Amino acid sequence: MKFYLISALCLLLVGLVFAEGNLYTGTWASSQYCTGEMPDIEVPGSSIRQILRVSIPGETLRFHFSNIIGDTELELKSVHVAKSAGQGTGSIIPETDTEITFNNGSPEVTIPAHGDLVSDDIPFSLNALDELAITIYYGKIPEQFTGHAGARTNSYIEVGNVVSKETFSDVYKFPRWYTISAIDVVDNEQKYAAVLCYGDSITDGRGSTTDKQNRWTDVLAEKLQSNPATQHLAVLNHGIGGSSLHGPNSVRWPTGLGRFQKDVAEQTNVKYMIVLYGVNDIVYSGKTAPILIDAFKELIQRSHELGITVFGSPILPFKSNDNWTEEFNQIKEDVNAWIINTPASEGGFDAVVDMASPVADPEDNQVLMYELSDGDGLHPNYLGYNAMGNAIPFDIFLTEEDDEVVTEVVTEVVTEEVVEVVTDAALSAEENSDDDEVEVTETALAAEEESEDDDVELF
Repeated sequence: MKFYLISALCLLLVGLVFAEGNLYTGTWASSQYCTGEMPDIEVPGSSIRQILRVSIPGETLRFHFSNIIGDTELELKSVHVAKSAGQGTGSIIPETDTEITFNNGSPEVTIPAHGDLVSDDIPFSLNALDELAITIYYGKIPEQFTGHAGARTNSYIEVGNVVSKETFSDVYKFPRWYTISAIDVVDNEQKYAAVLCYGDSITDGRGSTTDKQNRWTDVLAEKLQSNPATQHLAVLNHGIGGSSLHGPNSVRWPTGLGRFQKDVAEQTNVKYMIVLYGVNDIVYSGKTAPILIDAFKELIQRSHELGITVFGSPILPFKSNDNWTEEFNQIKEDVNAWIINTPASEGGFDAVVDMASPVADPEDNQVLMYELSDGDGLHPNYLGYNAMGNAIPFDIFLTEEDDEVVTEVVTEVVTEEVVEVVTDAALSAEENSDDDEVEVTETALAAEEESEDDDVELF
């Protein structure tokens, strides 16, 4: 009798322990590496407000923070979250201002050198596609400051602890994120799952419009939310400008394979991955088609071992880019042929998502259509990203049961008339966005060291 009583008590205790642990799904994420230029105001003793847009809703959130490249501790003296009052404004909706706490209620925390941490679970009502403002009052910071250089949204800084201030001045603003690396929603029923988008500057959104959330990954998130059968899918953007899939790796400048553990395996409840990689490997890293294909195979295999379904896109055309050569183009064509024609049973992708064809010039499919380009012949503008995001079909995410409730969404069609009106504005926006951007590869860095006279364009 005592044995059964003790066993029953043990089972009850175990049940309570597991009942207290929450399950999560990511609603936003950003790969952490170098931050590029620092703000004009000293960060220690100042507050930085950072703007981002989530994908899926939630009622309880947790926040991830990173000091992964820092050689010393990073002090967060106060951190708040609020809903943004408008794109590009630096303003919050005051009644939504909420303190983020750590370690069961502490308002401040210290992140160790080369470390990460996660906040307490924070009650906060979040709608799909909400834009949030994360405001951090910093104490000591390391010399190497962790963040994401290609934020495509402006952040703001003011002196002092002003985390609850309604509007930050736009005198000091910069398109970079610092410290904040991911946001999860509590999802104990596991009714949500994440689509992780993996690639270089084209996934990171170079050429999109600052503060407008119009990368191809943003378009995809909007498209998924427009369909009842796919509203359970979050979108996590893990693009890093300048990165290659294969090659020498460091925490400061990671490659796709090198950052896999952190940016894929450790992300929250990832079910699908969309891969758009390869142009930097070809143009700057000197990779041959066999090397790049083997790298894709390794990426796919490692993802499958985690239960992730992997979709691949052909590399986009870039014939009008200054770095294009016949040799580079042949490597691209060979790799694209493998991506398109190799089944999963032979090590290929589970399905092909063709984001290259919608932006190719109808007169020459090796050229990125001028009207959809940011001007360099390699990166799309926001119109190109719109075409790319809408090219991703619903059915790759659906089961047979889901197919019965699919409601097709009319894809936005960009006419020649509209293109003529907006192209100049898109190019102007890109020029403003690129001024503060750092996008590099190991090979490009080495090339700069070898020859100070030669300019190396970095993607």
